[in-house]
Amino acid sequence: MLGKRIAEARVAAGMSQRDLSVALQQADHTTISKMESGIRRVSATEIFAIAQVLGRPLQWFVMEEVPAAISRRTDDGFDPELGVLLDDAIELLADDARSLLRKGLIVAHPRPAAAVPTTYADAERVAEVARERAGLQNEPIADILAVCEKLGMHVYVGNYGESADGTCVTVDSTDETATAVAVINAERPSGRKRVTVAHELAHWLVGDAYDAHSADSETMVKAVAIHFLIPRAGATALWNDYARDSPRRRATRIAGTYRVSWTATVNQLKNIGLISEHERLTMARVKPLVSEFIAAGVSLIPDDLMAPRLSPQLAAAIVRGYEGAKLTRKRALMMLRGSIGDAQLRQRDDAPFEVIQGDAGA
Repeated sequence: MLGKRIAEARVAAGMSQRDLSVALQQADHTTISKMESGIRRVSATEIFAIAQVLGRPLQWFVMEEVPAAISRRTDDGFDPELGVLLDDAIELLADDARSLLRKGLIVAHPRPAAAVPTTYADAERVAEVARERAGLQNEPIADILAVCEKLGMHVYVGNYGESADGTCVTVDSTDETATAVAVINAERPSGRKRVTVAHELAHWLVGDAYDAHSADSETMVKAVAIHFLIPRAGATALWNDYARDSPRRRATRIAGTYRVSWTATVNQLKNIGLISEHERLTMARVKPLVSEFIAAGVSLIPDDLMAPRLSPQLAAAIVRGYEGAKLTRKRALMMLRGSIGDAQLRQRDDAPFEVIQGDAGA
């Protein structure tokens, strides 16, 4: 496994085996080949050096693998080239979650049954049940990351440039329980990011984090996500409260109130029968300006999915783990991913010398 990881990181860095040997000042240029094939053992000093040269954290080389993260959300469907950065990020986050589970710092949730809805009515019902479990009725979701945690999914929002919008994986605990983690690309518009979070949550809720991205299953996952964000009853009530306004202004009010992208909003309004297909197409062509949201009486809320951000309970678990001497300061800061800096993490009072066992990067 270690040899496979070295090969993956080397290829991703655009280096040949000879390039890496030279960078490590290895006299024998077959050394890397032997490491990658498992013929030659890798010393601790060597793996530290390899990690530094290849620009990967040491943790990445020694952690357990997760299944291929093919639930990536993009407009163009599954695209391996867009998922490289997110694949690395989700593996590291999954490994952190696995460690926190084993230390009892976070808890697993009942594993959702693998049952992708087959009708739009079923998808809407899945969203309704999820809202009920999260203590929501028909109101907008204030803190979507906190809500996701109530349903068993922890999220990290980071900067990933020209990458996919987001991805999720399941982290196993037992046959009956598990948790999920998701990584969201912060370099997207605010409303789109919320749709992405809901999309990845929907994959978890239907027990389908590793689907084959078939058209039917993806359509149903998207339906669960949008009904979760904009419930039929809430949108209809808000629409009817302003019957004298134009359809565009009423749609703008719903988009701003529920903080969902314009395209997703008008699609949902068509789905639930509030606008026609012609109105949907007409509205979708031109996104509302800030002045239109203001005219609709919507208070524009700052983007709450800026990088770096961790789900609140996940961040709390990491800090508690540090305070309770289950994580070293260095490991805790790595897990927090810049959401809390070194200066913001107070010194532990009675820090024992030995803290954790078998936790890479400690």
